[in-house]
Amino acid sequence: MNLKNRYVRAVTLEGKGKLTLKDYPYPELKKNCAIIKMEFSGICGTDKHSFQGYFEQKGGRPIPLPVIQGHENVGVIEEINGELLDHDGRKLSVGDRVVPAPNISCGKCFACRNNRPYYYCECKLDYGNNIGAGEEPHIFGGWSEYLYILPGSHLFKYPDTLEPRFGTFIEPLSVTGCLDKARQWSSEWEPFRSGDTVVILGTGPIGLFHLIKANLMGAGKLISIDPFEFRTSIARELGATDIIVSKDKEEIRDGINKITNKLGADLVVDCTGVSEGLVIALELIREGGMILEVGIFSNSHDIPINPHSHILEKSARVIGVGGDDISQYYPSIKLLERTIDKLPWEKIISHHYQIENVHEAMDVAMSGQSMKVLLNP
Repeated sequence: MNLKNRYVRAVTLEGKGKLTLKDYPYPELKKNCAIIKMEFSGICGTDKHSFQGYFEQKGGRPIPLPVIQGHENVGVIEEINGELLDHDGRKLSVGDRVVPAPNISCGKCFACRNNRPYYYCECKLDYGNNIGAGEEPHIFGGWSEYLYILPGSHLFKYPDTLEPRFGTFIEPLSVTGCLDKARQWSSEWEPFRSGDTVVILGTGPIGLFHLIKANLMGAGKLISIDPFEFRTSIARELGATDIIVSKDKEEIRDGINKITNKLGADLVVDCTGVSEGLVIALELIREGGMILEVGIFSNSHDIPINPHSHILEKSARVIGVGGDDISQYYPSIKLLERTIDKLPWEKIISHHYQIENVHEAMDVAMSGQSMKVLLNP
């Protein structure tokens, strides 16, 4: 099929609440670049924040408009110009199914030269987020028929034994590497150890991924908290030992006190996506407890925190999780392979939409009445 004279359909964010289906020219392929034919792309909490007009995200970096969103991506390599390698240095070919990580780091700045996570890069490029669609080759987000891949991108070969739609799980699953780090940061009396009490605050998709990981790592009591009962029901199927259906701080605190005999949680993973989630998390941990702050990827608003009662008295540790962990992509694929027949992963996906129906898809994703919403061309 000759694609050179055709156009590529893509959903473009042009301003607060303004998504437009536009046509872009199919790009000429530069040296050491590739083009992926998109199969599925997820709607992430970050995408919803951008849609709501929070255009200043991590590190204060603005989102350039217009932009094609979509960073939870899976697709098949359509074209390659030059050599294309996966993250482990293995050759990739046309026809391979891959998951592209969203960030490209420069390798030259302070963060890159000092072995910081790749999303710390001072001049990172971020598919579906900070690479604008205003200039050629335009198609740098997954809400499109095709995705243009730049040199230096991190690509991960996705096995044919898994359904392509589950490839959208790999990027958010990689974020759960923070639980492995929580174990590394532990001391004899601090979390996270097998048998500890773990609270997942907010059990949308990112919360459920952390719940699955914490369960596989040996959490004792594993408590799901969410205002929507259908979400906590799925959490129960995925390993939660206890559930609290509420968004009221007092009800949640009373529930945790009852479940833990007033000891509190060893570890709270805040996946709520709202600033108030951190305040609740601080009140749920025990003395010496830890919080992993996963859900706030936009500069929304300030919250009241008492440094004495919330942090000092408890010797609390609050760890910000700034993004996906590039070292966790292949382990996440392996985790999915090992458990695909043991866990109801399919329940994390609630809706599929063609990109032409993106407005309905976004309405559903914003409603709170969905789990993972997928787009496909």
